[in-house]
Amino acid sequence: MIPLQAIPIADDPFVLAFGGLYLLIVLGIGVWGYLNTESTSDFLITGKSVGTWVLALTAFSVIQSGFGFVGGPELVYSFGMTGMWIFFTAPLGFLIAWVLLARRMRILADIRNVLTLADGMYVRYESAWVRGLTALAVVVGVIAYLATNLAALQFVMRAIFGIPVVWGLFGGAAILLAYSALGGMIAGVWTDFVQSVTMITGAVFVFFFALEFGGGMGTIMQNLASVDPGLISPFGAMGVPAASVFTALAWWILFSIGSAGQPHLITKFYMSRDLKILRWGAPIAAISYAISSMIAFSAGLSMRAAVEGGTIPELQSASIAAPVFVLNQTPGVIAGLVLAALLAAIMSTSDSFLNIGAAAISRDIPRAFGRSIDDEMTELRVTQAALAGLTVLSTLVVFYSDALVGILGTIGWGFFAAAFFPLAAFGLNWKGATKEGAIAGIVGGLVVNLFYSAVPRIADAAGAGGVSETVLSLYPFTEGFPVGTIALLVSIALTIGVSIATQRGRTVPADLVTLLER
Repeated sequence: MIPLQAIPIADDPFVLAFGGLYLLIVLGIGVWGYLNTESTSDFLITGKSVGTWVLALTAFSVIQSGFGFVGGPELVYSFGMTGMWIFFTAPLGFLIAWVLLARRMRILADIRNVLTLADGMYVRYESAWVRGLTALAVVVGVIAYLATNLAALQFVMRAIFGIPVVWGLFGGAAILLAYSALGGMIAGVWTDFVQSVTMITGAVFVFFFALEFGGGMGTIMQNLASVDPGLISPFGAMGVPAASVFTALAWWILFSIGSAGQPHLITKFYMSRDLKILRWGAPIAAISYAISSMIAFSAGLSMRAAVEGGTIPELQSASIAAPVFVLNQTPGVIAGLVLAALLAAIMSTSDSFLNIGAAAISRDIPRAFGRSIDDEMTELRVTQAALAGLTVLSTLVVFYSDALVGILGTIGWGFFAAAFFPLAAFGLNWKGATKEGAIAGIVGGLVVNLFYSAVPRIADAAGAGGVSETVLSLYPFTEGFPVGTIALLVSIALTIGVSIATQRGRTVPADLVTLLER
């Protein structure tokens, strides 16, 4: 769970005004989305009505989410310039996702009328097992992401409105549920759009205020170098120099290639109004991500330099670097804007997860068992009910168990990257990919991720520290080397290897051959 408890409560009318205005906008968008939702297609993929800028900014915002305001500055504060490996490479992920999947997924949505990732993978591999495993992985990942996002949301609500944490949790969850269940993805993409514009604007202001606070980039770098030269080196804060290069490369792989495995991103391609508007989506999304990352870069470095220079006391937690900076070192208008952006980031990303998770429960899992819901209106209502159930379940997890939130927090980006990048990228670009290869890739990637990430946390929570130490001792790489990268590489190897071994005599449906050869 993100330790945001130390965030001070904002005592400024601008912060309250911006936060309240954002919540009213969200509810208004939800009502508007409800009035424009007539089918499951509208609810899940906006009826293929999204234009270039909205698609690109929505794609950027669901990837950046609250990480850009909390996790990103935390990394830069802790590791200096080393943490920028993620932010320098993540924009490349949009290009990879667009090149490998954008056109193919959009065409697939037309020729087979698919609405979810599991729909598309079932069409490609013609396997109920592939559909079922895809849906199961989506549901597990969605619950994990929702729990961690709601855990952060409760403290952000407290910081903005000064309310008790428990009110922030249940109030934030209720608002999230209301606009998600009412408007579906139609409401979600426009909320994402509002969030992305807010975050980009706030990032630009924060960047200049942070430079001024730190005395300029030269002074910031001098303060950091005087304490630890590694803080201004691209590899210096990652431990052993020889290993740091490989660790940086591993982060590069995970956050660039892994982007094309994030279901909340790649299913956005189904929503495109037509193929032409996909052309400029990648550069718009990449540039937007780079601009918004100035929050992490500037706030993280300036706060660490100020601490090391004795200007401010040491922070209780690195994760509060950006919130504390914004609340204490920027005018109320800027603080209100940026905190509203953080609130928007958490809620809009949660909405995307809710939609793909609800669709997995109402559409994909029943179809994997051969029990599809044939009436479209019934399917829509079941999807909305599943969305409500996921929200309630994740809220109760946060309310009753910090330990469980922490365990679920280990299931994140790397979990989705390993499960879905080989499945989708190879499946839609290589005729030789087989259902056996897809199944092996999904299972192998998930096992590696869960074994090295979740099992140690479960063992610690259960008081079995010996089990945790044993599992971690089996990890063949240095501390800091991301488990998600290993899981992703294992999944890629299994998908390719098993597909080659089982592809004799296999054929691809005729209408998909043309798609794969584009």
